[in-house]
Formats: sequence, C-alpha cells, structure tokens
Amino acid sequence: MRVGVCEDSFKEGYILRTFGLEREKLNYPRVYEWLGGIDIYFDSEEDWRRARQELGFYVYADDRREMEEVVGELLKERGLKLAVAESCTGGLLSARLVNVPGSSQYFLGGFVVYSNELKTKLLNLERELLQKHGAVSEEVCRAMCISALEETDADISIAITGIAGPSGATPTKPVGLTYIALSTDKEVIVERHVLKLGRNENRFLATQLALNLLRKFLLGVIR
Repeated sequence: MRVGVCEDSFKEGYILRTFGLEREKLNYPRVYEWLGGIDIYFDSEEDWRRARQELGFYVYADDRREMEEVVGELLKERGLKLAVAESCTGGLLSARLVNVPGSSQYFLGGFVVYSNELKTKLLNLERELLQKHGAVSEEVCRAMCISALEETDADISIAITGIAGPSGATPTKPVGLTYIALSTDKEVIVERHVLKLGRNENRFLATQLALNLLRKFLLGVIR
C-alpha cells in the first residue's frame, strides 16, 4: 500500500518520513504533507543528516518505507508476535500489516469486532462494561487490547475503537473520538484522540496512530 510518496515525483535525492509534526513549524524548503504524516525532501546528504538528527523519533523512515513496513521490521528484529482488535477501522490495520511481504513472521491476526455482540462473543468483553462506558471508551479499548493478547499467543497487542463518522456521535463523544491501546503481559497504554477529518480519512489516520504508538513503544520512546 503505497499511500505516501508518489513514485513519479521523487526519483533522486534524500527523504525523511515523519509523523506527529506540525507543518507550520517546519522550516525546510521541500515539504509534502499528507494524511499519514509529513515527508521532507533534500538534495544534500548533509542537510538530510542534520535534519534526521534534529527531528529525532518523529522520523519513522529515512527512505520510502511505509509505517507498517517499519513496524514489521522492528517486530521481526525483536522476535515479537502481534495481534490486533479493531472496531471503527474495520480490519484496515490488519490489511496494512499483511500488505508487507513476510508479515506472517510477526503478525498472528486480529479480531474485527464492529458490533457490541462480537465484542462480547469473540473478545469476551462483559456486557456490563459496554453498557456502563460505551463501546468508544478508554475502558473498553483497554479490555479489547488485553483480550486480544489473552486470546492469542501474541507478545503484544493493539486495539482501536472510535466514532469514525457522524453515526453514534453525542455531545460527550464527538465524531472522530478514537481510543488506541497497546498491551503486553506487563502493561497497557491507552491514547485518546479526536480526529477532525472525514469518515475514511479518520479510519486511516487511526491506523497510522496505532502503528506509530507501536513503533515508539518498540523503540523505547514510550513506556
């Protein structure tokens, strides 16, 4: 899935692919902002290396690789197995992971649990938890992530739940509200985001956020 760099527009020079930066705060001459982050182009290797040092962990690739390729390499290097549980993204995270050749070495599979019924049947979530907090909540995302880990032989799991489009939104849970969790047998991390784009753009951005959370965790940037 080549969704970031246009092959025809970048044939020579150097590139840094970044995520989490604000375009207006960047002072580089050749910057391309897209849904999954910001790509920065350089003619000089010296400028490229300097920027690589300046931008630190915001750089997820210093070549054409997509986020899912970078994460896959990190998982493979560490000998870790991944499982996922997806609600609002409807399998998009799994699809991105398996787009990478050799992903079977580290990706076990996932649960696409769009309805509350499947959340209870496949992930064994308690109905009371869903009724009390709602499907789009920190508590449910945490439970989804832990269950995905427990129901598989994975070393690490990722879960996503959110309101991608207008259906289901409320004053306290607006369109774009998304929770993303990461779990190991020792800890659980949950992030809250409110995404401001359209339905399918929000779905893709949620997967990019999830992959970036995993990337940072594997690099030891967050614990």
